[in-house]
Amino acid sequence: MNRAAPVRESVLVTEHEAVTSEAKPSRYAALAPGMIAFLAVCLLGGGLLAWRLKPPSIGEYLKLSVNARTAQARADQIMRQRGLDPNSYYQAAVFVDIADPVVNEYLRQRAGIAGVNAIYAERVPAALWRVRYFRDSQAEEFAVVLRPEGALHSVRHTLAEEAPGASLTKEEAVARAEKFLRDEKKLDLKKWALVESNSDKRPHRIDHTLTWQQNEPLDAVPSSAASSANTEDHAHARIDVQVLGDEVTNYRTYIKIPDNWRRKQEELSLFRAIFSYVIPILFFTGLGLTALIVFLKNLKSEAARSVPWRRIALWSIWGLLGYLAVFFLGNRVPSFLNAYNTAIPLKVMYGGLAVGVLVGGPLYFGGIALLFAIAWYYASRAFGEERLPGWAGMPGSYYRDALWIGLGGAAGLLGLERFLAVASAHWPTAHRSLEASFGLDFDALLPAVSIVGGTVLRGLLFTGLVTATAAFVAGQVRHRGLRVLLLLFGALALAGGNWGSPADLAKQFLARLILFSVLVFGVRWVMRFNILGCFLVVAGTFLLGGATELLAQPDSFYRANGYAVLLALVALFAWPFAAWRMGGSARVVGPTETIH
Repeated sequence: MNRAAPVRESVLVTEHEAVTSEAKPSRYAALAPGMIAFLAVCLLGGGLLAWRLKPPSIGEYLKLSVNARTAQARADQIMRQRGLDPNSYYQAAVFVDIADPVVNEYLRQRAGIAGVNAIYAERVPAALWRVRYFRDSQAEEFAVVLRPEGALHSVRHTLAEEAPGASLTKEEAVARAEKFLRDEKKLDLKKWALVESNSDKRPHRIDHTLTWQQNEPLDAVPSSAASSANTEDHAHARIDVQVLGDEVTNYRTYIKIPDNWRRKQEELSLFRAIFSYVIPILFFTGLGLTALIVFLKNLKSEAARSVPWRRIALWSIWGLLGYLAVFFLGNRVPSFLNAYNTAIPLKVMYGGLAVGVLVGGPLYFGGIALLFAIAWYYASRAFGEERLPGWAGMPGSYYRDALWIGLGGAAGLLGLERFLAVASAHWPTAHRSLEASFGLDFDALLPAVSIVGGTVLRGLLFTGLVTATAAFVAGQVRHRGLRVLLLLFGALALAGGNWGSPADLAKQFLARLILFSVLVFGVRWVMRFNILGCFLVVAGTFLLGGATELLAQPDSFYRANGYAVLLALVALFAWPFAAWRMGGSARVVGPTETIH
């Protein structure tokens, strides 16, 4: 697809600017044998680290025995048992993560990640299936909530404000709720205490919301009798039950942590604001706007006119197709239906959904095209148009190098991330919050298609971002000291705001600096202009992660989709392998040949 090929120099090392209109033959400087050997070492070493190192994470306990379809079938059965026709309702099945990141961190500090996983697996579930049943513009609706193995957790019922019902006293409501908890949930109420009760008078009924708290703290030390003396200093399991009229419903479990601890975690000081918001905003916005403004100001220049917009548009179409696959075959539609507000007509929601597709698709298409156009502009100014590669029509050595870059780069990055995660555990620090990791595509209509589509979309975006950033730095930031400052501020900006102390900020900064430095080294000395290799690294990482999540589940539907993702991963790397073996038409420059 491209007329030209890159040279041996990296986009981060050359300071030469040569814009030329002369036609030059296609050339490609193949990787030296030593660099191929280095990538082989990365493949073996990184793969070994990724296989042997298993850093603990919240959510690793999760094993799904049901998928979205079987969860909906189970929920339909429960609705029929209650005398309701599920086919008379619109339905949406979603997999919900209800774990609070601040609660996660509180429990991690006191019970460890293994303890947090045990709590979520056995006592207070944090990942659940939710099947919603609703009608167009009607306030009354139902939701059946299931555990990961398919067992019933609760049935939620929402009534209209004016719906008739009983007006029970608080004592009568408590008696009904206690009977429900004893008979339906098999709870020993001697181990629980009623801590909150609220009554809301409706036009034709009285609703009660009752909260029980378990006496034994979740973070208690078994060997210490004093560990539960002050319940205000511990995390406790809580249960909410609502009595709507005379109906006991809306059973909910969650974890209550000390309010003072939460407030301290969520407070925003000047120091935190600077490092969490000011520096990242200034870095990313400043760098991005500078690159964009310079590009737009020079649209009439020879370098900007050389941008092959038609060719880039063809690349962007693949991103658009990936976006559409994620939207229609992923979990976007069920998520929108789950969030639908029945106060508005359903057709209005569908109209908004259609507008979202019509707006989101062109945005992704234009974003990918703009990134590659900016990359082309700055790279052509720094190195000349004849040095820029494409996806097809390149020499066989280009595809051989892309294959090794993809394999070695993906394995090396995965191994490095695992190593940094394990090393981080040996430097314990307090975080501000801690996200759980339960997976992203379990409630997709076709998880394999959603993962592959998302991989294509993210792969193109990341590849465009990497090449645009590298070309901009090569063409505009020529002083070595400024490049080092960009590296340091970039690592600091990537550290973000999820740190709990200066020591935690230093640890996260160091980890990002190491990872960022490795990426810069890879782009400068290994990838150079091989954008196919960059895409293979990103896509290979995403596909492998998605396949691992699906294959870890006992449900046969997820395992089948996991094997489909693995097949896509094999097909992805078979592409450069086949192109390598078939050879190419462009001229190859020896690994020691350079162009000045």
